[in-house]
Amino acid sequence: MKIVALAGGVGGAKLAHGFSKILATEEFCVIVNTGDDFSHFGLVICPDIDTVCYTLAEKSNHLTGWGRDNEQFTVFDTLKSYNAPDWFLLGDKDLALHLERTRLISEGKTLTEVTAQFCGFLGVSHSVLPMTNDSVRTMVNTIEYNEIPFQDYFVKYKYQPKTSGFRFDGIEEANPTLDVLSSLNNADLIVICPSNPFVSINPILSIHGIREIVKQKIVIGVSPIIGGRAVKGPLGLMLADQDQPIHPKSIAAIYEDILNIFIIDHQDDWEIAPADPSSIIISKESILLPDLQSRINLAEKIINLYEKNK
Repeated sequence: MKIVALAGGVGGAKLAHGFSKILATEEFCVIVNTGDDFSHFGLVICPDIDTVCYTLAEKSNHLTGWGRDNEQFTVFDTLKSYNAPDWFLLGDKDLALHLERTRLISEGKTLTEVTAQFCGFLGVSHSVLPMTNDSVRTMVNTIEYNEIPFQDYFVKYKYQPKTSGFRFDGIEEANPTLDVLSSLNNADLIVICPSNPFVSINPILSIHGIREIVKQKIVIGVSPIIGGRAVKGPLGLMLADQDQPIHPKSIAAIYEDILNIFIIDHQDDWEIAPADPSSIIISKESILLPDLQSRINLAEKIINLYEKNK
């Protein structure tokens, strides 16, 4: 069996962590959103890729889900003393990765090559694949500030501006990498992780050719909504801004053309009416992923669902 996960940051990283513990290197890989990437202090920063890599390496900050464990902030504190921009937190270990990635890319290496190199350094054996080597930047349309880069919306303004839409700058020119195409074409199952559909999964699916491949596969999605709340981040606010209920049904509607099975939490109500034409199978599981065992359990349940319904 070959499983490919589509992931954003923390939520996607947690489920990928579970799969990595039960599947061999050649059986699992994760394709990661790069729409969140941006330049800061002249450095190439890839938040979602780094979160996935740190989590798979078991070197992430357990309290936040992102950043490095046992981190120090000597450089960041010194920058603050110079009145430098301090809205994006940079730990010393994390900063070292950004510095070296920027150097390698300036020498001509692709983001895919650099990510693979860092996976090797971190002890990550499964492939972590950027969705593209081309520049794609998620832009958020807001009421208060018009269109702003995602990191400004998410970190600088703490996702308080009201959103009115999203745009992926550069998406028309961006192409999936050969590694991404190969992994998708050879996949038996594609898993949509419990990541934000608007700004984590849609950028991946919007890359030329990817959604068309995904439509041909068995796809299992996991809800990022539990009990009327987003598990993490601004998804609940984004749905409310669009007058959409904060419910797994709103997420399934976004993926309705590709989903075969959708996993929601036990505490969420979803009754399929006999006349409902939807062909999506709804499965209720425990989908909160606070620790390794819960992540493994969900990964195993996803595999069992695939085997039962393939």
